[in-house]
Amino acid sequence: MTEWVDKEKVFKDPVHDYIYVFDKLIWDLINTRAFQRLRRVRQLGTAYLTYHGAEHTRFTHSLGVYETMRKILSHFERKFSWPGPGDDRTRLLALCAALLHDIGHGPFSHTIESVFKFHHEEFSQRILLEEPEVNKILRRVDDQFPQDVADVIAKKSKHPLVVNLISSQLDVDRMDYLLRDAVNTGVTYGRFELERLIRVMRPEGDDILVKTSGQQTVEQYILARYFMYSQVYLHPVTLSSDVLLRHAFLRAKTIHERGGNLFLPAELQPFLDKPVEQITVEEYLRLDESVMMFTFHRWTEADDAILRDLADRFINRRLFGSILTRELKEVEKQTVRDMFRAQGLNPDYYIAFGHATGAGYHMYRQGITLVDDDGDKMDIADASAVVRSLKPLTQYRIFCPKEVLRGEGSYKPIRGWLEALKI
Repeated sequence: MTEWVDKEKVFKDPVHDYIYVFDKLIWDLINTRAFQRLRRVRQLGTAYLTYHGAEHTRFTHSLGVYETMRKILSHFERKFSWPGPGDDRTRLLALCAALLHDIGHGPFSHTIESVFKFHHEEFSQRILLEEPEVNKILRRVDDQFPQDVADVIAKKSKHPLVVNLISSQLDVDRMDYLLRDAVNTGVTYGRFELERLIRVMRPEGDDILVKTSGQQTVEQYILARYFMYSQVYLHPVTLSSDVLLRHAFLRAKTIHERGGNLFLPAELQPFLDKPVEQITVEEYLRLDESVMMFTFHRWTEADDAILRDLADRFINRRLFGSILTRELKEVEKQTVRDMFRAQGLNPDYYIAFGHATGAGYHMYRQGITLVDDDGDKMDIADASAVVRSLKPLTQYRIFCPKEVLRGEGSYKPIRGWLEALKI
């Protein structure tokens, strides 16, 4: 089943130093058109507008997830004889699922998903099953293999340990993106000792356990995740740029539905003309961030004043600002919308109410289990006061143009409105 490359392939990497490819199957998947498209999709969406170094891509992250999985499999095979002598198929299943887990990500990732109402995991699965080049390579293992890889990504596989390695509290996806995102945003609190963490992991049945001697390393990993969410992923500037991007696309959809004059490249048109389930894999793969950025440049000259303004704000980084508030009732939100309308601003596009919850340990259903030399087990939250202290915090914000926040020009400052409403 295994076919090796003629000469090992190596990627120089800022996180793993080197990423090694020995399997021809993996090398051929990397070189498919569908996987190379990930070079044109940023890993952190609009976060480059907050952290100027966050220009890394889903391509680099996917390679990093593969390399993390390769290291774990090497450790498991050497120390615990897993997946077992001669079981090369399970090894390839884990490596392919790690490499391809994000192959269905669209441009600007989760923001676009919220506009067009789809989940990238569904397209990841469809690409494995329907895209001829990728599917043909996977079927070199056997005809069932593409479906098995798709099932791992869908978290419904008959290989639960592989699923847990791909998606759990302690998975290869998070291990790579925490380190990679920390490196590229320039922050230090996203770092943890990956090699040490791998050394204290062990497979048992369908689960991944951690030796009690590795408790501090797991704490380091959980703290890294906690601070990366609070300081990077949920940064208010990034959230505001997501709001701006989303509102621009919503305005474009409205113009298109009304039959207005709108520049629309062929690559984007299916997303506005069809229900998402009718979009073909080929159509989906034609869309990337280069298309999106070109479209936004064209929209800065749109006939519609709202779309023109929103696109110009995004392209030239005149982002919305935000103000912290409490959770508002719907009647209070409507009052604020009416105030915006009275100021001559369309509340559908120039205000948004949002909330974000940080990554506390207990917000994840699945825990991380420690095991001692006698085989006794406990959840890390029961052993660690540090982990128990990490409570998810929800913040509520109002997003709107900064000139409204400041009360510039003819606008009344929003803070005064909110104080009048006792918000």
